[in-house]
Amino acid sequence: MYLGPMSTNSDIRIFRCSDADRPMLSRLCPSWFRSHQPTTSWAAVRDGQVLGAILLQYLDEGRVSFDLNTVSEDAIEACTTALLEHAAEEARTSGALMLDADVDSLVANRHEDLLLRSGFVVHETFDTFTAPRAQLEERLSQIVERTKGRIKSRVDAEIIQMEEKHLDAVAIAMATWIGGSASRGIFQMRQQFHRRGKTDPQRRLQLVAMHENRVVAFSCTSISSPGVLKIDGEGTDPRYRLDPMQTSLTLTMYERAREAGIETITFEAGSRQPNTRAMASRNRIESMKQRRHLRLLLT
Repeated sequence: MYLGPMSTNSDIRIFRCSDADRPMLSRLCPSWFRSHQPTTSWAAVRDGQVLGAILLQYLDEGRVSFDLNTVSEDAIEACTTALLEHAAEEARTSGALMLDADVDSLVANRHEDLLLRSGFVVHETFDTFTAPRAQLEERLSQIVERTKGRIKSRVDAEIIQMEEKHLDAVAIAMATWIGGSASRGIFQMRQQFHRRGKTDPQRRLQLVAMHENRVVAFSCTSISSPGVLKIDGEGTDPRYRLDPMQTSLTLTMYERAREAGIETITFEAGSRQPNTRAMASRNRIESMKQRRHLRLLLT
C-alpha cells in the first residue's frame, strides 16, 4: 500500500492503494470488479487494519463509477464518510462532473440510505421482471397473426446466430440504441461471449438481425439458472423500431429458448427504457425487484 497523500478522520487514515492491494480490493467488491477496472482506489486504515475501501473508474462524459465496501457492518459508519469525501474531492479536482453508484454496486444495494444522506440522488431505477416463456411467446404470436399481411417490413433482414465478428457492432448498438445506463452491460456481453465455447448451446440464444451487411437488431441472453433465461440486452436500430423484423427476432429467441428447455424469461428495464416497460405493462408483468443507480453531482 502506497503511503502517499492521505487524510485523517479521528483515528482513521486514508491511503492510496497500489497494484499489490488488488486482491484485497477484489475481495471487498467482487461484483464491481467483474464489470469495472479501477482507475484509483483508497483504503481506510485504523491501527494497521483495513476497515474498508473505495474504488473509482473514470468513464466518459465526466462520469466516475465507484463502489465502496467495508470489512464489517460496524466499519461502514466509521469510514464511509471519509472515503466518500476523499473520492469526491479527487474526482472534482480531476474535472469529473458526477460520481455514480451503479445498480450492481455493493454500496448502492446495501447502503442506499447512507448515500442519500451524503447528498446522492436517485438517477435511475431498474426493475426486474419475470414471466413464463410460453405466455410471452403466445401473446407475441397472436400479435403476429393479427397483423399478418397488414404491416410490411422495410428491411430484408436475416436473423442469425451472433458471431465474434458481430461483437463490435453489437457493443456500439448497446451503447447507443438502449436508453439510460444499459451500456454498463457491454463488458459482461463480451465476457460471456468469449467464455462460451463454440459448442455451448447458449451460443444459439445470441442473435443478430442483418440487413445489407449491418446489424440492425440484436438479442443477447444468458441462462441464469436451469430453465431460466435472462435477457441481457435487446435493441433495434431506431430507424426500424416497430418494424415486423423486431418481432421476428424476439419470436426466434423464444423458439430457441423453448428448444433449450427454458420455461421462464427474466429481464430488466430502466426508468429510461419506456418501450420495454410498456411491453411489461401490456403483458401485465409486475416488477419483482427494483435496484437504483445513485449519483452525486460534483458542482
